[in-house]
Amino acid sequence: MAFDGIITSAMVAELDSIIVDSRVEKIYLPNKNEIILSLRKNRENLKLLFSIDASNARFHITNTLKENPAKPPQFCMVLRKHLQGAKLLKIAQYGLDRVIEFVFENIDELGDISRKSLYVELMGKYSNIILVNNTKKIIDSMRHVDSTMSSIREVLPARDYILPTTLDRSTFIGMDYDHFLATLQVSLMTPTTKENDYAGLISNQFVGFSRLFVQNLLDFCNFENTFTNENTRKMFTSISILLNNCNNRLVKLINIGKDYHIDLNDYSTSSTLLSEFLDKFYNEKENKNILHGYKQSLSREVLNQKSKYDKNLKRVNEIIAESKDMEKYKEYGELLSSNIYRMQSGLKEIEVENFFDNNNPIIIPLNESFSPSKNAQQYFKKYTKLKNSLMHANTQKEEYENNLDYLENILYQIDECENVNDVEEIRKELIDEGYIHSSPSKKKKVQEVSLPHKYEMNGIEILVGKNNIQNEKLTLKESKKTYTWLHTKNVHGSHVIIKSDEVPDDVLLYAAGLAVKHSQGKDSSKIEVDYTLVKNVRKLPGGKPGKVTYTNYKTIVI
Repeated sequence: MAFDGIITSAMVAELDSIIVDSRVEKIYLPNKNEIILSLRKNRENLKLLFSIDASNARFHITNTLKENPAKPPQFCMVLRKHLQGAKLLKIAQYGLDRVIEFVFENIDELGDISRKSLYVELMGKYSNIILVNNTKKIIDSMRHVDSTMSSIREVLPARDYILPTTLDRSTFIGMDYDHFLATLQVSLMTPTTKENDYAGLISNQFVGFSRLFVQNLLDFCNFENTFTNENTRKMFTSISILLNNCNNRLVKLINIGKDYHIDLNDYSTSSTLLSEFLDKFYNEKENKNILHGYKQSLSREVLNQKSKYDKNLKRVNEIIAESKDMEKYKEYGELLSSNIYRMQSGLKEIEVENFFDNNNPIIIPLNESFSPSKNAQQYFKKYTKLKNSLMHANTQKEEYENNLDYLENILYQIDECENVNDVEEIRKELIDEGYIHSSPSKKKKVQEVSLPHKYEMNGIEILVGKNNIQNEKLTLKESKKTYTWLHTKNVHGSHVIIKSDEVPDDVLLYAAGLAVKHSQGKDSSKIEVDYTLVKNVRKLPGGKPGKVTYTNYKTIVI
C-alpha cells in the first residue's frame, strides 16, 4: 500500500501525541532522500525520519541506524542553522493530502522568538521537504524546482511557498453521503476511466486515497462491479469510521505479501505503533533493495570475466577443430617438395599422385604469387604452427572450462546470498583468486562473519555452506572425519555436513533434501545426491576454493 493520505492522517495523529513539544537536538541527512531529526522530550530521545524517495516516501519515528556522510550537505547545514534547538509546536495535515506542516519555534540571532515551518510533501517523484519562514517565504528546500522544471510552482529560496495543487480532486473530509454518491456518479462518466477499474476511478477522484487502499476497501465492502445503494453506503460508512479511528489512534497495519494495508476489520487498541510497523517494513524493503544492488554489481563483474573465458574457449576450440587438418598440411608440404620439378610460379593448384594414399591423384591449392618452394614451406609452417598451438590449446581448454565452471558456481552463490556480508565474502574470494580487482573507493567493509545455514532434525545438527570458502572451511577444517558429507551430483551446490557419527535414514533423507534445496537443481524433479564420510573428501590439488574430490560414496535420489 502506498503511504497515502489515510496513512498520513493516522501518522500525524500518532506523532502529535508523541513528539509535539519536543526539541530538536541534532539533524542529519544520511543521503539525498532522507532527513533525520533527533528529538528529545521528557528525557527520552526519539528520531524522526523523513524520506522523499519516489517509491518509499514517508515519515515516522525510526530506530534504524543510518551512516551519515563525512561532509553534511548544504540543506543539512541550513536546517541546523534554523531548527537546531527549536521546539516542535504542532503537526498539521492539509485535508487528506500528503502535505504535512511541522511548525517549530526558536530564538533567532537577535534574541526574538521566531517560527518556521518544515513542509513535507510526499508526492512520488515530486516529493520534497521545504523550510519556510513565518511570512511563507522559502528559506531552502531539499530539491530545487525552477521554471524549466515546472510551470506551475517554483521551489527556490526567497520564493513564496505555494501549496501543491490537488488537481481538482474531491476531499472526503466534510462530505456527506449524498455528496459522496454524486461524486462517484460524476466519476463514472469520466471518459478516461478504464472499464471496470473502480479502484482507479475512486482513487483518481479523491485526495489521499491510493489505489491499493481503495481496492482493499472494495474487497471489504464485497463490491462486485456495480455501485448499489447498499455497497456505496457501506463504503462511505467505512471511510468515515476509518478516518475517525485515525484521529483516535486505533488504526492497525498488516502485512500482505510484499506490501501492507490497513486492517479494516480490527480497530481495537494495539501496543504496536504505526512507526514501529513502518520502520521495520521499510527497513527490510530497503535492505532487500541494497542487497539486490550488491548482487547485481558483483554479478556484472563475474559475467564480464565469464564472457572473456567464453571467448577464449571459443578461440581454442577453433584451433582444436582446425588442427584436425594439421596432418593434411604436412602431407601437402611433403607432396609439393617431391613434385617441385613439375611446378612453376603462377599456378593456382596442382594435381599430383598422393603416395600417402596409394598414389591416388590429389589436387593441392597453391598461392599463385608464391614460388613452388615457398608454397611447400607455407604448408610446413602452417603444420608446425597448428602443432604448437594444439599443445597449448588442449591445456588452455581445460583451464578455461574450469574457470567457467567456477564462475557459474559463483553466480549461483551470489543469487543465493541473503545479506550484504554474504556478497562481500564472495567478492573477497574473487579478489583473492585474481578474478576481479580491489578498488579502494568501492571497497566494502564486512561488518560480521557470515555463518553456515543451521538446521536440526531429531536433535542432530546439519550445517550447509553458503559459499566456496565457507564450504571448504566447513568440510575440511571444522568437521570430524566421522561426520557425513553430502553434495548434489554434477550440479553446483553447497556442502552439507551432518554432525553425527550415527545418521538415521530419515536424517540422511532430510539432509539430502537440504543439499538439493541449496543447489542449482532445486527446481528439478529428480536430483542425485552423493554422500560419504568427511574422511573420504579431499581438496583437489591446485583446485579452486570449495572444489573437492571424494571416494567410497553412495548416491541417493531426491
